[in-house]
Amino acid sequence: MLWNFGSLAVLGVSGIALNVLIAQLYDEAALGTFNQALAAYIFFSQAAVGGLDRSVLKEVAAAAEDRARVAGTVVAGLLPTLALASLVTLAFWFARVPIGAWLESPGTAEGIAWATPGLFFFALNKVLLATTNGLSRMRAFAVYQALRYVLILAALGGFALLDGAREHAAHLAGVFSCAEASLFLVLAVEVFVQLRGPLEQGWRAHIRPHLDYGLRSVGSGVLLELNARVDVLMIGWLSSDRNVGIYTFAAMITEGVYQLLMVLQNLYNPVLAREIAARRLAQLHATIQKGKRWTYLGMAAAAALAVLCYPTAVELLIDKPGFAQSVVPFRWLMLGIVLCAGYVPFAQTLLMAGFPGTHTLYMVATVGLNVAGNALLIPRLGLAGAAIATASSMFLGVFVLAGAVRARTGLRL
Repeated sequence: MLWNFGSLAVLGVSGIALNVLIAQLYDEAALGTFNQALAAYIFFSQAAVGGLDRSVLKEVAAAAEDRARVAGTVVAGLLPTLALASLVTLAFWFARVPIGAWLESPGTAEGIAWATPGLFFFALNKVLLATTNGLSRMRAFAVYQALRYVLILAALGGFALLDGAREHAAHLAGVFSCAEASLFLVLAVEVFVQLRGPLEQGWRAHIRPHLDYGLRSVGSGVLLELNARVDVLMIGWLSSDRNVGIYTFAAMITEGVYQLLMVLQNLYNPVLAREIAARRLAQLHATIQKGKRWTYLGMAAAAALAVLCYPTAVELLIDKPGFAQSVVPFRWLMLGIVLCAGYVPFAQTLLMAGFPGTHTLYMVATVGLNVAGNALLIPRLGLAGAAIATASSMFLGVFVLAGAVRARTGLRL
């Protein structure tokens, strides 16, 4: 856990530095364009991996001691990922113009073009990272997660040096292509070293279960990332690139805080897969309840500190007065995180239990609430309305999750 929180610190510093540097070197509109391209990139990235990473994680965690079976499971997961990633990457390229037209942002279309190669490698990296996670190599997992963001920052530095005249802000989305291609080389070596040796006999039999699981869960992955970007995309649709840039600064800090919960989710996922497979539900329930208590306490403290420090941080980091408008949305977003904090580490229980279809339905309900809320409140309350809608969907989603898990597994969250 400590290694992964350290990795999160690198992510947080890198995320802040990335957005601050873009805002300082360029302007609010450039930051808005970059984040709209990022939102589209993340949305398509989930389709590119198709839920196959979750299938690999579940199967690897359940048989971590049998390295021949694990190796067969991973190879069987990578083959369909290669095909799917190629198709979705091509679709992402062709979607760039319609997305830019919908957002009335030609720069977003150009940014998508530069980010397209990164999408292919991102899908492969998801499966390789899921393998590392399933093997409970959490220190290595933490290092590789941190490395991704270090590589993104390094790529930004390279792009900024090449664009001395600051005329090509849309090209900045190419940092994802550089970072993911480099990370793939590192992860390929990691997984090869861990799993070198003979494959399980009949490893091809794992391909069909992976595909079945992936088809039933791909929607949930896409919806998860869409849900994280609904507010940004809706502001882009209903407002301007400038307002997107202002709001995304608050959203970026909020996402950094939210990643504290994702660290716990990554740690709990292999535990959920093993314990549910063994039907040790009573012991797992006790573990979950203890985790929820400590998570709520820790997140309440972290959120209170973040809300207190945020206005000062904005003044210190960016000398453009427009970003002061992000303070109110930030407070609402933090409230949403606190309200759902105890459940987020266990939000993938249905996936780990082998019910990806039900998990997809849970995500459909959550995203539907988020989209409806943003459509209703942004025209009336502006940036604050987007934050209120997003926070509300976080809170209401907890009840949907708990009910679905209880109905499918008998486990009480």
